Amino acid sequence: MSESQRYTIDPESLQGCRLRVLFHVKELQREQDPIVRANIAQYLAEASVTLAQLESEEARKVSI
Repeated sequence: MSESQRYTIDPESLQGCRLRVLFHVKELQREQDPIVRANIAQYLAEASVTLAQLESEEARKVSI
C-alpha cells in the first residue's frame, strides 16, 4: 500500500483495534484446521491485550 492511501479507520486506533478483535473472533469460529485455529487464537490474544491497553488509556482520559 502506498503512503498516499489512507485507511477509513485507523488500524492503530481504539475503533480499529475493536474491529481487529471482532475479525479474529469470527475467523476463529469459522476455521476448522486446529493448527490454523491455534495461530488465530494467538493473534486474538495479542489483539485483546492491545485493546485492553487502549481501553484503559481511553478510560483515563474520560475520568480526568
